[in-house]
Amino acid sequence: MGFATNDPGAFSIDITMSPTYSGASTFGTAGCKDWDYSQHQRNHFLETQWAFLNEDAARGNGEHLTAFTQIMGCAEGQETQFAALVRNNYYSLFGKTEARSDLLTQFEILISENPELSCSG
Repeated sequence: MGFATNDPGAFSIDITMSPTYSGASTFGTAGCKDWDYSQHQRNHFLETQWAFLNEDAARGNGEHLTAFTQIMGCAEGQETQFAALVRNNYYSLFGKTEARSDLLTQFEILISENPELSCSG
């Protein structure tokens, strides 16, 4: 078992909850220029959940659209307003058949053009 059997999985331990991991992962990105964790999370969500978000946006509601509203930092209770805005701009956001690299930027522009939405994204 372990090194004797060349089984690399024999010693795998999940350290993501340990204080050492948390400190190291925070320290590892501290001081990095142009590192925005929330933007990274938003892009990751768009990349991994694009198909589901696309469907929800077409309908104007759904759990992925609600989750994205929260990820974009919109105030609680603005899910319906955000969903309507996304649905009304569906073609400009989701007109292509696959995720675009500028999709987050397009969402940010849309939010900035609608000051009645209180979103930090």
